[in-house]
Amino acid sequence: MDKKILTLNIVVSILILVVIAMIASDVIAYKLSRTFPSSLKKESTLAPAVRRNDLAAFSSILEKGLFGKATQGRLTPIAQAEGPAATSPNDLILLGTAIGSFRETFAFILRQSTHEEKVFRLGEDVFDIGPLVSVRKEGVEIQSGDSRIKLLTPTEVPGEAAGAPGTASQAGSLASKVSPGGYVIDQRALTAALDNIGQAMSDARLLPNSKDGKVEGFNVSEVKPGGIFAMVGINNGDTLLSINDFALDSPEKAMQTLVSLKGQSRIKLDLIRNGRPTTFTYDIR
Repeated sequence: MDKKILTLNIVVSILILVVIAMIASDVIAYKLSRTFPSSLKKESTLAPAVRRNDLAAFSSILEKGLFGKATQGRLTPIAQAEGPAATSPNDLILLGTAIGSFRETFAFILRQSTHEEKVFRLGEDVFDIGPLVSVRKEGVEIQSGDSRIKLLTPTEVPGEAAGAPGTASQAGSLASKVSPGGYVIDQRALTAALDNIGQAMSDARLLPNSKDGKVEGFNVSEVKPGGIFAMVGINNGDTLLSINDFALDSPEKAMQTLVSLKGQSRIKLDLIRNGRPTTFTYDIR
């Protein structure tokens, strides 16, 4: 009887020692993992690469068709998905600029690959390239990393001079007066002028007319004879308030409204000329 009890005690003691050893092993492993976390992370990051190499080692088996012709083939690596391509500077075209105070200075830029036209305020990021850091009548500059990208406005036609103040006779061949304040414009001529929106944006200079910190229309100057602004009868010195009842209270609206004229059958201009509110309507035929 004593022998049986002794044997049982020995077995129980051995089991207790095994349990203690397992607990001690877990405690030591936990402390080591807390002490050397970086080495464990390196091992975990290397594991997928090792697995890929292990998989590549079986490519010869697949190519030789070890398990019959039905299983013969090539092991093709999985191509990693590429992110969207960054916009190239050559993909951008400067359509026009509007220059005023810091918050009223803009550039109208076209991304050719997506046919996206967008107005950017000075300081804003131009698509995914970088911030717009400089806006002038002849061009803009975009900061891209440590370098600057320059975009120039469409080249002006040589020999053209700015329209003289108070004259709109150049529009006479394109627009004919049918009533006081009412005109008819040739549709083909208007469409042709708007087909090159970049050139149209350089047909006059628009400066925000600010009152009490708000934009109320745009002061027009440097109107080019034969351009879109001269065609619709806008003169140097006019203040353009609205087009088709859309108030021009920001450079974005001014540029976008000009673009939207293409395809219209009627144009209404509200402006101030010589200090007086004036309205012109144009039927496009």
